[in-house]
Amino acid sequence: MDGYGLRVWRRAAVLAVLSCYVTATPAMASPQQVPAEAPGSPATEARAAVVSPAEPGRSTVQTPLSLAITNINRTVTAKTRLTLRGHVVNRSGQPLAGVRYRLRYSNQLIGNRGQLAQLSRTSVANLPAVTADQPLGNGTLPAAAGTQVPWKIEVPVKSLGFGNKFGAYPVGVEFYTQAGQPLAGQVTFLVWQPPGKRWFKPTSIGWVWPLTDRMHRTGDAAFLDDRLETDLAPQGRLGGLVTAAEKTPTPITWAVDPALLDDAEAMTKGYTVRPPGKNATKKPASATAKGWLDRLRRVSAGDPYFALPYADVDADALVRNKLSRHLQVGYGHMKVAADILGRQPTSKIAWPVPGVSENRTLSTMAELGSETFLMNSAVFQPANGTYTPSAPASVQTSAGPRAVVTYDPVLSDIVSADTRDPGARLLAEQRFLAETAMITAELPQVARTIVIAPDRRWNPDPGFAQNLLKWTDQAAWLDPAQIDQIARTRPQQPLTFTGYPDSYAAYELGRKYLGEVRKIANRATGFSAILVEPASHPYERAVLRLESGSWRGNSTLARRARSARDELSRQLTAEIDKVRLTSRDRSSIQLAGRTGRILITFNNGLDHSVRLNVRITSRLPAKLQIGKYESELRLGPHENGSIYFEVESYAQGTAFVDVELLTPQNKSYRKPHTLTIKTTGYGQVALLITGGALAVLFVGVGFRAMRARRRNKMEASGDGSPGGEPPWADDAGRPAAP
Repeated sequence: MDGYGLRVWRRAAVLAVLSCYVTATPAMASPQQVPAEAPGSPATEARAAVVSPAEPGRSTVQTPLSLAITNINRTVTAKTRLTLRGHVVNRSGQPLAGVRYRLRYSNQLIGNRGQLAQLSRTSVANLPAVTADQPLGNGTLPAAAGTQVPWKIEVPVKSLGFGNKFGAYPVGVEFYTQAGQPLAGQVTFLVWQPPGKRWFKPTSIGWVWPLTDRMHRTGDAAFLDDRLETDLAPQGRLGGLVTAAEKTPTPITWAVDPALLDDAEAMTKGYTVRPPGKNATKKPASATAKGWLDRLRRVSAGDPYFALPYADVDADALVRNKLSRHLQVGYGHMKVAADILGRQPTSKIAWPVPGVSENRTLSTMAELGSETFLMNSAVFQPANGTYTPSAPASVQTSAGPRAVVTYDPVLSDIVSADTRDPGARLLAEQRFLAETAMITAELPQVARTIVIAPDRRWNPDPGFAQNLLKWTDQAAWLDPAQIDQIARTRPQQPLTFTGYPDSYAAYELGRKYLGEVRKIANRATGFSAILVEPASHPYERAVLRLESGSWRGNSTLARRARSARDELSRQLTAEIDKVRLTSRDRSSIQLAGRTGRILITFNNGLDHSVRLNVRITSRLPAKLQIGKYESELRLGPHENGSIYFEVESYAQGTAFVDVELLTPQNKSYRKPHTLTIKTTGYGQVALLITGGALAVLFVGVGFRAMRARRRNKMEASGDGSPGGEPPWADDAGRPAAP
């Protein structure tokens, strides 16, 4: 590869991951989405070199004919009779007379991958050589909308003048009027195998088969939609991936999101679909989900696999927002994959959501047990840039050096394109074959390894996926390989990690969004803490689903993520509210005496046993004090329980008591419930005063009773005045006159 070609290819490779993305809200967008550049800018031109394989040669100008190539020789030799078939559709709205077509080609071997990328988007008219033309049908193309008119080209390959070197050549089909006006054209590629002994060493190719999806559940029992029922069917997106692997023996490495398997397993037991803002619908046990899981276990039994953190969480966003603990929980729930598949992962590979992570995230994942990283080769700079580097590399982390398997972004983008249309499928297949042949031809005497990791939501035509695996096994220039074997291979040349692009941070899950998720997680932790083992902790997984990297995307996904978050918050609130104080109708309690015992009752409306602590506090202890009570509360499923607590009043009036439920760790479970206690008894001071007054009264009454008694006795004996008092005297002190 010459210097210019290398620069073009590397620039295309760097932007390949970005090519299919669009601008999204920063809070929820993906780093796989970038703002569009101005037309004609270097970034725009570079991205155009990696157009989707369904789009090579497609013009922005509406052409009179729609052209599709549906059949072509995959590889050709000197003995091959090249045959191309397809159809055209007249979309001009009027009959077209004198339509002719021919083959255009170049007999110059494509020199490098950069040139190959340029040719994939060139006009067919730029191919210099032509074959004899021929009329289409009877010479007139009808105006009937949607009518497919077939065409066919046959020509001996030896007449095209291909050289004596293995590689790829561009060919195309051109349609035009008898007057020479172009009507349609399409460029594709042929892999040429010259006569003689094979003179190259095959390139090993490893496939990552992604089993991931967007999140479909909020809590463990509620699905946001029923999309999985369709996707898991044999002809659905996820069912088709299993079908493709089922029909070929080519080894692949499965990348499995445990949350997807968890969803499918939940569907096999019956489930509820509750779209945000709509009524819930009960669904029976899904035979589709059960069949998919059974097929997956059988098909993948002989292949290696690695598990992603549960829900394929946005690791960079979690680490950046100081939620590394949540990433650790995601790693802990990776065991779901082993439980459902019935075997442990064969490798400990981490695959960052955008294909690259910053250093501190890589270090965190290494500390959590990841031994290998699967990353985009565009963020690794080779020491020698004259050819496509081999996949193995390494990166330094806080836990020590870790192996890296780099995947080719151009090939990954090519196979990830929409191939449901037959014409798009053929173009992608030919581009795949040409790219891999070009890699082998770059350095034919050195065996190298490449890896292809399609988009996480890969939705290929099933036949296309099967063909990719078939050619991996049968193409002379390719040998199948497994990712864990590649990871153990020493790098052929140093690859320098260029780091996490700063612009990617804007497309991670946002701080505000994750802040709300953090609040839900804290509440969920408290709820889980009251459940008596062996009850599970369902809200750990529910929170991880809110933190999934699959929410990165456009504004529609952002709204969907917020709806899922709010729905989970409502579900959690309803669950927390099922364990509560039931004596709300007795919020106002009358206390007749100085002391008393008050009964309060609690209810557990959950299907699990719970254990809590109760804390009862008086807001004014000088007025009302709380006595002893049983602070630990255990309730079985749907069970009531009561406790008594004593109070002692020091003054009449109204007092307030807070009754609070706590987790076994004495952390608040829910907001306190306030009881109003109205006291009519007497306090100690009042009793002392009243008692003293009564004592004085009793003494006075007793003394007067004694005097009355003495007076009565004296009157009865005639001695003195009543009560024994001396007779009254006058003012002079003389006795009064009788």
